[in-house]
Amino acid sequence: MSQQVETSILNLKELLELYLSIPEYQRPYTWTQKNVFQLLDDVIRFSVYPEYRIGTIILHNNNGKLDIVDGQQRIITSLLISRFLDYKDTEKLTKLDIPMHEKTIENIKSNFKLIEEYFDSNPNAKEILRDYFLEHCTVLVLQLSNLDEAFQLFDSSNNRGKALFPTDLLKAYHLREITGNDEKKREMVDLWENIKPEHVYILFSDYFFRIKQWSRNKPVNDVGFTNQEIDLFKGVSEANDNKHNNWSKSLLMAKNFVDNYNSQNQTMIEFKAMQPLNYPFQIDQPMINGEYFFKFVEYYYSLVNKLGFFEGNKQIETHTSKINMLINQFENNKYFRYVNSLYKTALLYVVDKFSQDEVDSIEKICFKYAFYPRFYFEQVQKKTINKYVTDSDAGVHNFFNYVNESYSIRDILHFEVKTSEEKLKNSKKMKEKWEKVYSLYFEGGN
Repeated sequence: MSQQVETSILNLKELLELYLSIPEYQRPYTWTQKNVFQLLDDVIRFSVYPEYRIGTIILHNNNGKLDIVDGQQRIITSLLISRFLDYKDTEKLTKLDIPMHEKTIENIKSNFKLIEEYFDSNPNAKEILRDYFLEHCTVLVLQLSNLDEAFQLFDSSNNRGKALFPTDLLKAYHLREITGNDEKKREMVDLWENIKPEHVYILFSDYFFRIKQWSRNKPVNDVGFTNQEIDLFKGVSEANDNKHNNWSKSLLMAKNFVDNYNSQNQTMIEFKAMQPLNYPFQIDQPMINGEYFFKFVEYYYSLVNKLGFFEGNKQIETHTSKINMLINQFENNKYFRYVNSLYKTALLYVVDKFSQDEVDSIEKICFKYAFYPRFYFEQVQKKTINKYVTDSDAGVHNFFNYVNESYSIRDILHFEVKTSEEKLKNSKKMKEKWEKVYSLYFEGGN
């Protein structure tokens, strides 16, 4: 790291008197009863010692304001506990501005009640903590002025907090790219928070990352999307001088046209007399940093949801094709989980690049391609799928690279997957055990 890390050991009273802030990129407050009771029980157990270290806090010095990078869960919980300890200088404790996410509000109310019940049923615990908690519980505070390096430090730390997902780092990066417009930042945070965190991660790990890699014939590691690959989702920054980046000009021109159109017709759009113009997103094209990153995520969340590709979802605009029904039927079947996932990723890529107009035909091609490994290989794992896509000895070309180089839906429908039973080593087993899959796979001939 190039930046010096300021380190200090503070007790909780000193920590909570700092000018602390929870930045917009942080996740909601999610500690449960188990987490709260574990903290209280640990402090009680170790209160016989002069000091009890409850972990590490990482702070980003943001022009004098100390943004919490790691430690939000413990800090909020410590504030809640302090409210019950009759601390004589309560007004000195930070009036922490907690972002009012629905989940945060719900968990704060719930944990506040849990702490009250804990002390009501353990009156001795309250007496012990009144003299011990704020003065003798300490934290190691690491303070950096460079946010990216604070994230790196957090990612390499091993403490009680949950490690940030790469999607959290991307959220922080693209919020920073929205300069001088707090209202726009809040709007984009709302877009992000309206999507479940697990769905955001699925979008990137199962769809965006794999499509970006496989379409360029690059492999996907078994561990999937990690912090090492987040640069794939950083692209054109409008704040930079792009005069030498000819590749970015068409993207920026399209963005400016969409922005101008929607701005000029804002009143008509608000009164639903006109539809807003949507930016023509494509998964395999470079990203526009800032606001359009969040709109990108919202757009594909809506599309994947409409296709019924999140677990437990059914298609919103559905057609009852045999393939679609089969995919839904085997959604939770471990034997088909990897080929099922490959099918969904392939279908999304084709629909994204072209359209859903010939979805029945597209489904057949994607089904033949994605389920081929189950007929060809004895075992199918993540690494099997990756090798099949990018470096297969099964005699099937990389479908994602083929889509990337195609210019019409006709090209896609000409993609060849040879399905002669003699070449499919696992075909007999499939016929005996999974007759429904077998029949559908060979329906209409080889």
